[in-house]
Amino acid sequence: MSKSALINMLEDSRRKTIMHEQDGKRFIETRQDVSHIIEAAKIMSDEVPGKEFRHMAYIPESVLNQAMTDGWLHDKVAWKRWLNDPANECYRTWKGRA
Repeated sequence: MSKSALINMLEDSRRKTIMHEQDGKRFIETRQDVSHIIEAAKIMSDEVPGKEFRHMAYIPESVLNQAMTDGWLHDKVAWKRWLNDPANECYRTWKGRA
């Protein structure tokens, strides 16, 4: 039998954290509505990049949490892999490769 409980809900960041218990094991799930982030990335991708600074992508909080949990927060190669993954293209603001 499985159980779920809402741990917290942060309306400002459109994120909620849920604890699940199934077969005697517990795990935490974070869900985030990223539609506003994707829309901002679309708008920003239409802008001409600056000469000194180039904004590459918006990163959802849930991805930052995953990077911290999985241990690749400070791994530049892992971030390049995430940025260049076609599944994450909707977060990109620059059309070049990282």
